[in-house]
Amino acid sequence: MGSAVMRVTGSAAPVTIRYRINGGPEQVETAATLPWERTFEARDQVSSSVSADAGAEILTCTIMMGSLLISFKVDPTPSCTFYYAE
Repeated sequence: MGSAVMRVTGSAAPVTIRYRINGGPEQVETAATLPWERTFEARDQVSSSVSADAGAEILTCTIMMGSLLISFKVDPTPSCTFYYAE
């Protein structure tokens, strides 16, 4: 399928980040530092997601596949989802 990249950026710290890769179990990172990034191999017909929380601070989450912007959100609690179907 190809590789995809989840990112969370902003000036806040610490940040709680929750993510799932290819329909797997939710992973939680508390007190994560920014910028945060995970690269993964996208699989057909399963979803991946990332969300973040830093209280009232504005954060940005993105999911990219190659040069394509798949999901983008700017919010104090952004959430981005990616579902690949060939």
